Amino acid sequence: MARLLDCRAVAARYFDWAAREIAGMRRKPRLATVLFRPEKNPASLQYRDLIVRDAARVGATVDAHEAGDEESLLALVRRLNADRGTTGLMLFYPLQCALKDEDVMDLVSPLKDVEGLHSTNLGYLLKYKRFLDEARGIKCVVPATAKAVVKTLQAYPDLRIDGAFAVIVNNSMRVGKPLGLMLENLGATVVKGYDKTDRATLEACVRRADLVVTAVPDPAFRLDPSWIKPGAAVVDVSFQGNADPEALKERAAFMTEPGNRVGVMTRAMTFVNLVYCAKNAPLRRASRVPVLG
Repeated sequence: MARLLDCRAVAARYFDWAAREIAGMRRKPRLATVLFRPEKNPASLQYRDLIVRDAARVGATVDAHEAGDEESLLALVRRLNADRGTTGLMLFYPLQCALKDEDVMDLVSPLKDVEGLHSTNLGYLLKYKRFLDEARGIKCVVPATAKAVVKTLQAYPDLRIDGAFAVIVNNSMRVGKPLGLMLENLGATVVKGYDKTDRATLEACVRRADLVVTAVPDPAFRLDPSWIKPGAAVVDVSFQGNADPEALKERAAFMTEPGNRVGVMTRAMTFVNLVYCAKNAPLRRASRVPVLG
């Protein structure tokens, strides 16, 4: 019988850490959120409201902004990049507009990028650079969802990453790509599959995997539980669920369950990243790291 990964309990520890860090700061972190066309993005609107609630929990301030067109969106990002009072900046992807998400990600200042999606921050991840300034303890920011998966796994000492064969069923900029880098940095061998991976190849990889992370946003996608190697760990990041949890319980050693998936951990990691952004204020003042956009 699988052991359930308690994402809520692990997230609570990180929320508590963020609250303690923020309580000791002279200037409280200020997070600006930018939501594009909320009337057309109800899921992002709901997520924004959760972020606002979490901010109250840790003692941070949130300024919630909305943009109705692409020009307004870009103007908001430029203004918030320049605003000294704004510690962190968060946009809700996918934007579902004429602008490419990846291009907008690079317009956010890397020193305010609480999502860790700017090319500068992804480059640090690629090089496994952990500190912007180690002497002062100023840490790099990495993508929140990928970090959420890793920190959840690391909360269970019996769950091995180093030496594991990991399969990620997602190749997005927010999940699959950075998560693959993180797991590789921690000693795992990683294979990624996505919508262009034929099912036979995906099955062959999953059957060998010690760790499976699935994050396919298509409700029609289902991961066959019979593919899971007995004793493997399965992390389902998708909103609707990519696999039958009851069937997984009979094969997996560790697994997430509906209602207690990684989403709450992603939000916790967002506030961990906000703390890191608040602590890099000396670098912003000195302009030691280039701010693009």
